[in-house]
Amino acid sequence: MSKKFWRFAYSDEMLYAILASNKLVFPDLSRWPLAKNKTEEQIIDRMDKGDFVLLSNFNQSSGFGTVRGVGKIMGLEGNEALILWKRPVPSWSLSPNRQGGEQQWIREGVFCFDPEPAKRYKLGALTQKLFKDAVHDI
Repeated sequence: MSKKFWRFAYSDEMLYAILASNKLVFPDLSRWPLAKNKTEEQIIDRMDKGDFVLLSNFNQSSGFGTVRGVGKIMGLEGNEALILWKRPVPSWSLSPNRQGGEQQWIREGVFCFDPEPAKRYKLGALTQKLFKDAVHDI
């Protein structure tokens, strides 16, 4: 199965605590009432070991999502995900298209990137480079 890339919104004051942990920290999903992914359980059920989580917030003024943390799912147990976090330096800027991509960023605190945008953003190459020295298991 191919790896998936997930966008997770985060609160700025929690960024460093999240990156220092080995856990998947969910945003307050109630902030996005129109989201398809409404529960943590629903999201975890769609995740697989080897998927990547991008801690990224969207700036509507600039039209960019800024990735400030990237996690690789090292294991799943029940409703918990074990994550190896890394910080991309410099941060990654993603520019969703105005026709539909921006609306997904605005309406969804957590979503799985469709294959075409993931390819356009080169997420496979970026994550491979970021995690090239990562251990295979935690």
